[in-house]
Amino acid sequence: MAILRNLGVTALALLASFTQAEEKSVEQTIADALRAAQPTLVLMSAKQIPGQDLYEVELTSGEILYSTSDGQYFVYGSLFQATQGELVNITAKRSDEKRLALVDKLDAKDMVVFASKGEEKAVINVFTDVDCGYCRKLHREVPRLNELGVTVRYLAYPRAGVYSDQKRTQFTGSYKKLKSVWCDADRPAAMNKAKATGFIKENLNCEAPIEEQLALGAEFGVRGTPAIILQNGELLPGYMPADELAKKIGL
Repeated sequence: MAILRNLGVTALALLASFTQAEEKSVEQTIADALRAAQPTLVLMSAKQIPGQDLYEVELTSGEILYSTSDGQYFVYGSLFQATQGELVNITAKRSDEKRLALVDKLDAKDMVVFASKGEEKAVINVFTDVDCGYCRKLHREVPRLNELGVTVRYLAYPRAGVYSDQKRTQFTGSYKKLKSVWCDADRPAAMNKAKATGFIKENLNCEAPIEEQLALGAEFGVRGTPAIILQNGELLPGYMPADELAKKIGL
């Protein structure tokens, strides 16, 4: 009996290893097909859609594609699953889950935080740029959001990038302004000033995580500012009035 049990365990182990090898083979096939067609498209993972000859392909850029197992056909866009009474956006759900995992790793000490007044009912994370008109418009809604119990946490996202400022002779670039906000002893006050006037005293003498947060924005799928990340991982691109946003959150 012991020998039979051992044989059974060995058989299961071999089956598992064959399955893993097959999955790796499919992943490599898809990766090779992508590389041959477009060298800039680099595969990070390929996971089979349960019960289908279709694979969810995540690129190193964060984009999602869908591929047949032979890597000959690709679909770019949202994948929907028909369920009883509704169509579920599988792609959006997957993106929300990914962003939610990233949100859990964020540390408030690296942000500019405007805390809720009284009981905190929700937290939103916002990728922002001080020179963005709609970012300023959203910032004027922050006091109302705080009144509604929403804590607003800002992450830096200089739309022009980091290195565009290096050639400037004057202190005008959004990267330097954002870094000066993060280096200020009173970040919320500095953010208020920068958003209201577009100007702030230059202060670049700290290790502000501007570059890291700009790169993080790409992982979140941010394409512009403001970009609001809800607690469930959903991304809301652009401006939204405070009461409308609170309703969206469920308050």
